[in-house]
Amino acid sequence: MGLMVVVQPGFGRALVVGAGKVAARKVKALTDAEFVVTVIAPAVLDEIRVAPSVALVERTFQAADLEPGHYSIVFACTDDREVNAAIGQAARAKGIPVLVADAQDESTFFTPAVLRDGDLVVGVSTGGASPALARKIREEIAAAIGGGWQRALGLARQEREARLGRAPSSAIAEDDE
Repeated sequence: MGLMVVVQPGFGRALVVGAGKVAARKVKALTDAEFVVTVIAPAVLDEIRVAPSVALVERTFQAADLEPGHYSIVFACTDDREVNAAIGQAARAKGIPVLVADAQDESTFFTPAVLRDGDLVVGVSTGGASPALARKIREEIAAAIGGGWQRALGLARQEREARLGRAPSSAIAEDDE
């Protein structure tokens, strides 16, 4: 079983190999989490092309792309089984955490389907068994709880800080204006 990763803002540099629909979802999650993302693929979807903080390398993957210490995480998301396997093998050999989209057993981690509403973060994981089912459950949770939790969380944070005798942070005060 792999390690589950919930990315936090400013986590580091990520490499996504492939630029189709699966890669686009990964790129969005990574840029939302403030990763600096490099995408390597010979053809790139427009939604990846316009994503913030994304460097595009429009060619096929080469093992030399995985310079030691350059990436903190790698996603193999091509539509070619052999290429994904090679990416996984190269990343594992260099000690870089890797998610091989079409082969959970070749991955060293997996990502949950994440619902974010301000500071509220809910992750749903099937342990890599069914990312589609995890997304469906995430959508059902979102529908069940609704949106707009940022204000409630801001107030809860202020109350907690007051109980602990600390002044509320400026970020909280700005959220409540």
